Amino acid sequence: MTVADGVLVGRQRLDAVSVAASGLVAYRMGTGSERQLTWFDRAGVSQGTIGDPDATVSNPRVSPDGRRVVVERTARGNTDLWLLDGTRTSRFTFDPATDSRPVWSPDGTRIVFRSGRAGVGDLYQKLASGAGSEERIVASDEVKVPSSWSSDGRFLLIYSVGQKTEADLWVMPMLGGRAPSVFLKTAFGEAVGAFSPDGRWVAYQQSNESGENEIYVRPFDPPMREASAGKAGAGTAAGPAESQWQVSTAGGFLPAWRPDGKELYYVNPAGAMMAAPIRVVGTTLEPGAPTMLFPTRMVGGGVGQAGREYDVAPDGRFLINTELPGDAAPITLILNWKPEAKK
Repeated sequence: MTVADGVLVGRQRLDAVSVAASGLVAYRMGTGSERQLTWFDRAGVSQGTIGDPDATVSNPRVSPDGRRVVVERTARGNTDLWLLDGTRTSRFTFDPATDSRPVWSPDGTRIVFRSGRAGVGDLYQKLASGAGSEERIVASDEVKVPSSWSSDGRFLLIYSVGQKTEADLWVMPMLGGRAPSVFLKTAFGEAVGAFSPDGRWVAYQQSNESGENEIYVRPFDPPMREASAGKAGAGTAAGPAESQWQVSTAGGFLPAWRPDGKELYYVNPAGAMMAAPIRVVGTTLEPGAPTMLFPTRMVGGGVGQAGREYDVAPDGRFLINTELPGDAAPITLILNWKPEAKK
């Protein structure tokens, strides 16, 4: 039963809909506010923009050389990947299905992405030059999202949502056989994995028993053998007894590493950019106390499930998908909503 169209997606964990037992419904309508990809330094000072304001842009990813940005963008009702190169914006994928969640290869020659063209979202790769056709690299019946490509080009991190578990982390070899195997699978939800620049560690967000998300880091041991099946579902789950370190202390989402690996960035529940120093001693990792760098106007407040709305450039700047100021969205009330009385 449709109650209202155009309801605002929750921002910074503020609900867009509330219902009382008396039949009173309150909801906030979306305003279609514009978004602007904006560069910031670590003090939160704007360093310029890239591309034009656009209400549909999401999930920006900076190329390894810092010269280009790939984004999701919706035009004429279809969501594809687009490349931003200075003042030029060009379409990168052309399938009628939704293409999303791009990840650059470490040498900048390829882009892996998720597409709904053949099911719930298989993974494809395409040359960043735009030449040639897409190659499907992972196919299964589960929802799959690519999140990080190791700096040596050998492995791709994926998080997958199965029918019996929450999100789990998988690792897929990108050289030779491409059979994903489990990196971390627990009773909780693990998502948005990020390889450290030296490839020794994986940061990720995990929901705990209370439903809160925190940022953790685990060591990465490359798979010694390929999984027995060429799709998500094979492999051995990592147990909770293995080494892991909690980085965030009061909630955390969407981790990303500083280019030299000495800090880990993430977004706190209020949508602020956080940084935690990372020190490695032998085989042990020592996270320092997190500090807030600056508040953001990141799309979704940084805590939504649509993806990571920021990236870190090779020179250390932040590229943030920023909501431009606009009029406050109105709140609408519906009285005496009791659909069961109509049955």
